[in-house]
Amino acid sequence: MKISFEYENKIIEFTIVRSKRKTLGIKIDENCKIIVSAPFRVSEETIIKAVKDKVRWIVEKQDEIRKRNIKKVDRKAIEGSTFMYLGKEYPLHLVFDGMRKNIIVELNNENFNKSKSNRLFIDKTYITSSINTLEECKNVFISKEQLANKFIIHTNTRDEEKIKLALEKWYRQRTMEIVKERIQYYTGNFKDKVSEVKVKEQKRRWASCTGKNEILFNWRISMASLDVIDYIVVHEMCHMDHRNHSREFWNRVKEVMPDYKEKHEWLKLNGMNLYI
Repeated sequence: MKISFEYENKIIEFTIVRSKRKTLGIKIDENCKIIVSAPFRVSEETIIKAVKDKVRWIVEKQDEIRKRNIKKVDRKAIEGSTFMYLGKEYPLHLVFDGMRKNIIVELNNENFNKSKSNRLFIDKTYITSSINTLEECKNVFISKEQLANKFIIHTNTRDEEKIKLALEKWYRQRTMEIVKERIQYYTGNFKDKVSEVKVKEQKRRWASCTGKNEILFNWRISMASLDVIDYIVVHEMCHMDHRNHSREFWNRVKEVMPDYKEKHEWLKLNGMNLYI
């Protein structure tokens, strides 16, 4: 159900979503749409009053989101385009082999195997348009310096969507490895234990904790720096003690991570760039 009213020459439109929840909540999504979640028993008049009481905050939040979206990076799966991992930007280097069955993603950072073969067959038509056939590309040598600090994409296609799917698979694997290790690191701070860890697609959340202490992580979080990932992990583990965002919850987060606020703020300002 949609309702609208005028505020300072602007039309404020919001959607009401009824549920079994006990309290009324207002959210603004990344497209600046206002969603009001309300219990079945709360009247329409009460909901409208609640939105009007919060209207200044709503408008400020929408302005903040619009400013963030202007800064959003346009990422394309092409040679030289950059993608994030653990808070750093790495350019793509495409290695084309039409005979390959699968797309393989490697990150050549400080952990890259330096003894790897340095000989790559590349399709320079995709990179510079200076070579016309795959045969002409053979025996091209790439120096280790040229490969340093890059995503190396061994691909059988120039299709950006397929390359992005391969990148997503790689991020999912890295995210699972990282969050399992970080949960283990922080587990001594909690009486309860995390029962299960999953990595999945989440449009509006970085993570969530179920009533059974399962923690579901957004696969994109491995793009953030490790201290930000730690904040997300600690945030969700604290939900094992407090199932809401009460003062007690935030005090618990601060107890485990005294400087959590700067990580929380970083996510608010930069989270829109954690995508492919």
